[in-house]
Amino acid sequence: MPDVRERPGSGRYDGCQMKFAALFALGIVSIPGIQAQTINSGLEALVAPYREANAPGMVAIVIRDGRIAWQTAFGLADIETRRPITADTQFELASMTKQFTAMAIMILTDEGKLKFDDTLDKYCPEFPAYARTIHIRDLLHHVSGLPDYEELMVGKIGDDFFSSSKGRRAAHEFTSAEVLKTLSRQPSLKFAAGSRFEYSNSGYEVLGQIIERVSGKRYAEFLKEKIFDPLGMHDTLVLDERRHSGPHLALAYRKRNGHWEDITYSPENYEYGDGGVESTVNDLFKWDQALYGEKLVRRATFDLAFTPGRTNDGKVVETHFFNHPSAYGFGWFISSENGAVVLEHGGDWSGYRTHIIRAPSRRVTAIVLTNSSNNDVARIAHRMIEIAGN
Repeated sequence: MPDVRERPGSGRYDGCQMKFAALFALGIVSIPGIQAQTINSGLEALVAPYREANAPGMVAIVIRDGRIAWQTAFGLADIETRRPITADTQFELASMTKQFTAMAIMILTDEGKLKFDDTLDKYCPEFPAYARTIHIRDLLHHVSGLPDYEELMVGKIGDDFFSSSKGRRAAHEFTSAEVLKTLSRQPSLKFAAGSRFEYSNSGYEVLGQIIERVSGKRYAEFLKEKIFDPLGMHDTLVLDERRHSGPHLALAYRKRNGHWEDITYSPENYEYGDGGVESTVNDLFKWDQALYGEKLVRRATFDLAFTPGRTNDGKVVETHFFNHPSAYGFGWFISSENGAVVLEHGGDWSGYRTHIIRAPSRRVTAIVLTNSSNNDVARIAHRMIEIAGN
């Protein structure tokens, strides 16, 4: 899947649950039922080719009918210290973050603090007159016409853009406030707002700044207060310019000349809205389950997130991201399988690759998180949900 932070060139258990965690460590957690052995064998065979000694790896889960039905974890979160990947290992979610940014906007809407049809100039008056043509929903649906901020601030990102987590930091590290300032200085849009789809990290960076201006809180604190804490997602956080990375974060790697290379750091690591959330599969299980209820927002608001956006001429937004037709809602790609809605999103930044795919009508979800520049992650997640649905 294309860079779905989408950067060019380039988102606790108690006593009984501890017993489950122990079974997970032994690799014997199973889906109950007659087909369990076949399903588990299929899932294990799917991820087997990606197991490598003394290498980064993967954590993956299948959620079925409200519980974690299968999961696996292998590889190293830190090759140098030989820290293993577990279900509590944190990963940079990259563009999977967009679903949390969208949820924060929906929460503010439910609280009556903004409307989806509000225009950008209401919250960011420093933008030129074209801001009066961009609506909040345009930013959510990637139809705003804003130019790509990375092209403006960084230019083409090469292999030397990423470096070791233990190395020297860049002389200048970019912030989301700086992104907003750069975008506000652009004299025109790439295309008329609402006229067509173009995946936009810029739009979600701007949404992150709108969340801060409307709420009066840091993006990180707003998400913690309104989403992570209410759902018990205690290992989930936002990495911003304060550099408070998760204590159990997996480092990110790529293979070069036959050796794994730490590429966790970049001067853009501290921007947020389009990326920036770090989480675990255990916490993402809680997130997945919350999407079935109304703990965060009203059902009617929830449904908007899973409804394809439309352009100004009334046509459904077409994303052309996959081999199958897909649209875009609020932080989710939307497609159909045998008449049923399928929701998904991936992430890609430095060596992190992430993907979540949900089939709500079947109450099945697959989540894959890796730290190994594994470009097969979206395919793996799709195949997982196919196998689990058998």
